[in-house]
Amino acid sequence: MKSKKRLVLSIIAILIVVYVLLGFNPMLEITSYTYKNSKIPDAFQDYKIVLISDLHHKNFGGNQSTLVSAVKEQSPDIVVMTGDIVDEDHTDMKPIEDLLKGISDLCPVYYISGNHDVSSTTVVQYSALQTLFEKYGVYDIDDSQIVLQKDDDEILLTGQEWRSIYVADYLEPADPSYFNILLYHGSDCFDLISPFGYDLVLSGHTHGGLIRLPFVGGLITNTGTILPKYAGGAYTQGVSTLISSRGLGDAALPRFYNRPELVVITLVNQ
Repeated sequence: MKSKKRLVLSIIAILIVVYVLLGFNPMLEITSYTYKNSKIPDAFQDYKIVLISDLHHKNFGGNQSTLVSAVKEQSPDIVVMTGDIVDEDHTDMKPIEDLLKGISDLCPVYYISGNHDVSSTTVVQYSALQTLFEKYGVYDIDDSQIVLQKDDDEILLTGQEWRSIYVADYLEPADPSYFNILLYHGSDCFDLISPFGYDLVLSGHTHGGLIRLPFVGGLITNTGTILPKYAGGAYTQGVSTLISSRGLGDAALPRFYNRPELVVITLVNQ
């Protein structure tokens, strides 16, 4: 009887160890969304957007080869970068340059800032980032708009600079004559953003809640928020849908059942 009990306890212990080890899987994950809206113009049917967020200088494969290959495999129409590409803990810009070098010829790349990008402690990194943008033709659309054209149709892409919870003090209502996409770093600000009428909001910042558990989701953000509401996934309020990326980089706590994420969104007129 004792030997059977020991065997059962040993099996349980092994299963716990395996479960924990699998939870720290660092491999890149691709998450795909099909976003449907009758406002999407005909020319933008099956238009593909790749969302990169919260890189934090992290490298995926030699010379960023894994991440670059993953982006290329999606054949995107545009790539959007929703902030925290740099941070105060790293000075090596090579992972970022390798990424931009690898994807800049694929399609237009658009960027908005995150809290780490514009921190007072990342002035050098942010300046170097802007230099790389100029070198590789990345569009910084903080506090600006750009009309995306395809054939005779247009959609409007709006970028909002990082302003934490004060975003609503600076954001203008969506232009009702367009299908509107908003880039803003803080997905946790969706309650403030949704009343402005943007059809699709693309964000990051929460790192997926760092530790993710079944039926619970993310437990804590990189800023200390417990059980974040918009930790990663798709959410709808009124006419607005948020797609929140779990991001690519690391934070103070290691990711647990929360693999680094590359997000792919396909637009469908329906």
